[in-house]
Amino acid sequence: MRHATLMGALVLATAALSGGAWAQSSPSDHHKVEADTVAGSPGRGGDFARRECAGCHTVRGDSVSPKAGAPTFQDIAKRYADSRLDWELEAITQVGHYSMPAKAMSKADIADVTAYIRSLKPGR
Repeated sequence: MRHATLMGALVLATAALSGGAWAQSSPSDHHKVEADTVAGSPGRGGDFARRECAGCHTVRGDSVSPKAGAPTFQDIAKRYADSRLDWELEAITQVGHYSMPAKAMSKADIADVTAYIRSLKPGR
């Protein structure tokens, strides 16, 4: 019984300390991981796209992509307007996408290309 009481007290003390630390932190601390993500640059993303993606995709405008079946970046902007494009790009770095082979991109590259594609969304 004494052991159970001691364990219960330890659990309560740990919870109180954890809760206290959580309560004392600011709301922005709760989203620190999101705040620490790299902000994308449409300019750098466009440069990356022209250098690394333009062999298959049209990265500017609506013209047909050089590789048959490869969507234009304008089409990608429309298709992923309400989706996590950064997740798709991260998957591309790992396994590719449909017939597209894996493409090495850093987190900064992904943020930049995402920002560039988002800048192509109609109405912006």
